[in-house]
Amino acid sequence: MKDLARFSLPALKRIIGMHGGQKKENPPVSGQGPVLDRNLQGFGKLCAEVQTVLERCNLMCYLCQKARKTGYLSHFERQSVLYVFGHMGEEGKEFVHQVMSYTLNYQYQVTERFLQKLPGKPVSCVKLREQYRQITAEIGCTCNFKRTKNCYPSPVLHALKSTDAEDGQITIPSSRTLSKEKEKTVYQEINVYRKVQELAEKILGMKRQKRGIDKNITKLERELEQVFDGMQADCLEIEMGLLCRRKKEDGSYEWVIEI
Repeated sequence: MKDLARFSLPALKRIIGMHGGQKKENPPVSGQGPVLDRNLQGFGKLCAEVQTVLERCNLMCYLCQKARKTGYLSHFERQSVLYVFGHMGEEGKEFVHQVMSYTLNYQYQVTERFLQKLPGKPVSCVKLREQYRQITAEIGCTCNFKRTKNCYPSPVLHALKSTDAEDGQITIPSSRTLSKEKEKTVYQEINVYRKVQELAEKILGMKRQKRGIDKNITKLERELEQVFDGMQADCLEIEMGLLCRRKKEDGSYEWVIEI
């Protein structure tokens, strides 16, 4: 008995969940494909970049949910998770450990060793689709990335498009080795839509402020009109100079300070 493998209580619970979770009154439908669970609450608090990839890449979401629910990932499935989130900075690497910890044979040192041997570039969408043809066909592989020079499609692009600063934490999926200046250019091109969004939001915000300012100016000008009408004058001397009102063709007044 001493030579038998020992499993922790959480591992036993996952085994029970794998083999005893289906209700007898609802047997699995023959030929039913994989189901994509988009509820990410089971992963706890996630950093924004990891959450964005899980929300927008169906395959990564499916693999990570599979690990959490079944306690099992094949070697290639583990590599796929590693080759995406391992390229997303320290928080991405911590998430790799989190996903692997759901599996029955998880060992911290083994996962850490794979992270240290990480390839220089993240895995491409093309390679993932080739490896998971049936799964991507059933859960959908609909990511549509803007074509960028020196850059190939990869799930990490979702994180790059959502991040605020080019801090180098996320590996750019470039087709070749690029200089820092070239990487900056690629990053800016990837984030062009985000930049446009930010500029548009600023313009709209300023226009809302302008409408409020214009409204207040109109109110103050009407008060000035009442004062000038009461004094039956068109010019009054103030500290800044001579404040004059001039009637325009449409009947409104133009206010000018003559120095």
